[in-house]
Amino acid sequence: MMKKLFTIAILLLLLLANEDASAQQDPKFNQYMFNPLGINPAYAGSREALSVVALYRNQWVGFDGAPVTQTFSIHGPFKQKKMGLGFQVTNDMIGPRNTISAEVDYAYRFRLLNGQMSLGLGLGVQYLTFDWNKIEYKDEGDVIPTYGLEQVVVPDADFGIFYHTNKFYAGLELAHLTEPRIVVSDSAVNGSNAYRQFRHLSLVVGRAFVLTDNLTLRPSILYKQAGLFQGMVDANVSILIDKKLWAGVTYRHGYGGVIILEYLMNKNVRLGYSFDYPFNNLRLSQGTSHELFLGLEFGLPKNKTVSPRYF
Repeated sequence: MMKKLFTIAILLLLLLANEDASAQQDPKFNQYMFNPLGINPAYAGSREALSVVALYRNQWVGFDGAPVTQTFSIHGPFKQKKMGLGFQVTNDMIGPRNTISAEVDYAYRFRLLNGQMSLGLGLGVQYLTFDWNKIEYKDEGDVIPTYGLEQVVVPDADFGIFYHTNKFYAGLELAHLTEPRIVVSDSAVNGSNAYRQFRHLSLVVGRAFVLTDNLTLRPSILYKQAGLFQGMVDANVSILIDKKLWAGVTYRHGYGGVIILEYLMNKNVRLGYSFDYPFNNLRLSQGTSHELFLGLEFGLPKNKTVSPRYF
């Protein structure tokens, strides 16, 4: 019985491990404002061009078993821009658990008031691998699953709403709609244990204020909550300088600050970087966290530019 409880505790710690106590099971990215598709399938096609994004996050550098995440997404409009279609794949590694998720996103777009409304649906699959050999046990008597690798595959679904004008945007996403159950074996009792992937709620809102020809201020707020656990708030303020450089800071409640930079090389290429700075003892015990971002745009009309875009 104790071994079974220990197995469940290990799994929960792995799933809930993150930068704060918000019980987020999904990987978190600082640069969500550069890749909204990652938090809302309804964003598909909103760049009005074929948009490709690659993002790499290395969290708690130097900490053994710390999260490392890579994500790739591509999306664009079709059917006279009345619809959007996208695809994204994410590889998330933390301790003995590796999760590869792939999702196809569809958005239906229509005009509303002075802006564009989109309704989106994402359908995908998660492939989880647990490598129990990577766990070091303090008590030899507590050694649980001894058979090495274990693979689990579960379907997944997300729903989103996204609205934007030239200077304002707001979005809502419900991720893991079916709250899939993930079953892993328990060698101690020759049976199995299961944990549930909580439904995640994401709310984001942002506004651009053009101060001068060379300065634009863009505040935004992201709220995320998993199940009934305490939510997480990211409050960001960024400024666009000379239509080339975004420089911003984020305050994450209960964690600390983040410095974010994005450089617009031209209308087709964007580069981004972020650096975490915890305000508590996480900075000393877990090291720093870094994110790298690359965005590409294809098929832009010659008489129109997508950069700079405010979101």
